[in-house]
Amino acid sequence: MKLVILDLDCFLYPYSKTYRNTVLRAWREIKKEYGLPIFRRKTAQKLIEAAKEEANKNPDDVLARCISQLAGGLECKGFPRASVLGMLEVYYRRRNATQLTEEEEDTDPGHALDRTYRDPPYKEMIALAYNLRLLQDRKSGKKARFAPDKLQEKIVEGDKGITQLWNRRMGTGFIRPDAELASAISRLANAGVEVALLTHSFKQGEGEAMQKLEKLGLGGVIPEPNIFGIEEISPYRKGAKPEVYEKVLAAINNSRDPADAIKPIETIMAEDTPGNLEGAKKAGMQTVWVPRKEKHIPGRSSPKRRKELASVDHIFATPHQFLDALLSAIRASSEEARHRRYQD
Repeated sequence: MKLVILDLDCFLYPYSKTYRNTVLRAWREIKKEYGLPIFRRKTAQKLIEAAKEEANKNPDDVLARCISQLAGGLECKGFPRASVLGMLEVYYRRRNATQLTEEEEDTDPGHALDRTYRDPPYKEMIALAYNLRLLQDRKSGKKARFAPDKLQEKIVEGDKGITQLWNRRMGTGFIRPDAELASAISRLANAGVEVALLTHSFKQGEGEAMQKLEKLGLGGVIPEPNIFGIEEISPYRKGAKPEVYEKVLAAINNSRDPADAIKPIETIMAEDTPGNLEGAKKAGMQTVWVPRKEKHIPGRSSPKRRKELASVDHIFATPHQFLDALLSAIRASSEEARHRRYQD
C-alpha cells in the first residue's frame, strides 16, 4: 500500500449538535444575497400543490413542472417536507435513527443509503426554494431577481456563488481538534505511505478545506500538494465515474520518481458515502467505507444491499479504526519481510 486518499466532510470530522444552527446561518446569508426564503412548511406545501396542479393542467408550464420534479425528487430521497426547516429535521431524525432492518429496506421504495448517509441535499433545497420564490413572484406580479437559467451558475460560480456563501457561513466552529487522527496520519507517512485528501469543498477560503484541517489539528500533517479541492478536480466530481480519481493519482505520481509510480491497486480511497466509491473502484483502487454512525453498518445479505455496496471492499466503524487497522497491517507486513530476510 503506497497511497491513502481520505474524504473530508462527514468523514474526518462528525457534525455536532450545533450543525443545525450553522446551517440556518448559512441559509440566511443565501437568503440575504439571493432572496431565497426559509419557507414555512404550510406555505411551501401550498405552493408545491399549486405547481403540481398547474403542471397537470398545462404541461408546457416550465416553472410548475420544475417545482413538481424537484419536490418529487426530494420526496423520493425521504425529504417529504418542503420547507428548509422541515427537510433538515427529517435529516437529523434519519441521521440519529437506528439502522433499518434489511427486510424493511427491501420493502422501502426509497434509497436507504442515500437517505441515511448523505449531507442534507442543500443544492436541491436551494433550487426548490428559488423556484418557489419565482412562483410567488409570478402570482403577485413581481419581477424575478434573475432568470431561472442562471440558477446553476449562481450555485457553483464566483465569490458570491451559493456554494461559496454556504461554505463560508458554515464555518468551522463545530469542528474540534483530533489528536488521535493527526497521530495516525503522521504514523502512516512515517511508514512510507502517502496520504492525500479529496473533497468537494474548495481548498482555500473561509470555512473551506484548509481551514477545516487546521481546526482538526491536521494543518501541515497532509502535504498541501496532496490536498485536492473542487478547484483542482474540476470539471470532475466524485461519484460513479473514475476520472477524478485518475486525475488525483496522476497528479501525485507527477511529483514522484517514475520508477516508483503508484498503481491504482496500491491506493485506498476512504469515504463516508458509498456511492462515491464506485468511480474509485472503476479506477482500480481499493475502497473503504466508514458510515457516519457505527450502528449504521449494514449487512450484505440482501440483493439490494449487495448491489449498493458492490464497490465497497471494506467497512470500518470510524476513520480511527480504519487507520489503526491499516497501520497494524503495515507493521505485520514489515515484520514478515524482516523475518524472511533473516531466514535468507
